[in-house]
Amino acid sequence: MTLPYPLLLQKSARNALQLSLKGHIVIIDEAHNLMDTIASLNSASISLVQLQTAREQVTQYLQKFKNRLRGKNRIYVAQLLRVLDSLTGYLTTILRNEKKDEDKAEINRLLAGKGVDQINLYRLMKYLQDSKLARKLDGYTLHISEASGSMPAVNGIANNGTKKLSALPVLIQVQSFLQTLTFPAEEGQFFYSKSTESERSDCVLRYLLLDPTQQFREIVQEARSIVLAGGTMSPVRHTTTLLYGVSGY
Repeated sequence: MTLPYPLLLQKSARNALQLSLKGHIVIIDEAHNLMDTIASLNSASISLVQLQTAREQVTQYLQKFKNRLRGKNRIYVAQLLRVLDSLTGYLTTILRNEKKDEDKAEINRLLAGKGVDQINLYRLMKYLQDSKLARKLDGYTLHISEASGSMPAVNGIANNGTKKLSALPVLIQVQSFLQTLTFPAEEGQFFYSKSTESERSDCVLRYLLLDPTQQFREIVQEARSIVLAGGTMSPVRHTTTLLYGVSGY
């Protein structure tokens, strides 16, 4: 079986394909691109405008369907709102008060909102995935926009009717970013960057994966063996140390 990098390297993709690596030999071609690909797949960004758009959509959805939501669903939606409020509050503070246009973000301030430290992000992420809330929000937002004669925002930017709607709901982008908040602190770093060039000032929060070892470890543990075939991977010891976590693997 041949697979593109993302389907092999992402656990969620392997699970969706019911792909097990146990007992198999995995041959990775163009392996000199492997570390950059892992870093790219596990890095994410979210903007203040996108967070505000997501919060508005979640609030509208909760107001409309709160009487139909069962207790557990209502609790998770409320937790999502608290997380969005915390991230929004952090970026708003950065935009207003920080003199530097870009710098490292303080991870302990990202989720410093009231009661956010009590939220189990793993359970919240599982709920968002299982409930397909992002698609429901996208459909509901489109419905109320059509009913009112206005066009919904595209990636958080007001749509004047000339742009096609993004195929990727804004909450999906939020989910991708929330996933990075569950990664061990030593694996990567958060950065912020302010933008005042457009009509609406914005602030973007980015997560960059710096250590691919953990993300590749499950493949190493499951597969019978792994063959790296590629161009320039010198020094090889440096490559194997980063991928396997063991010098001279």
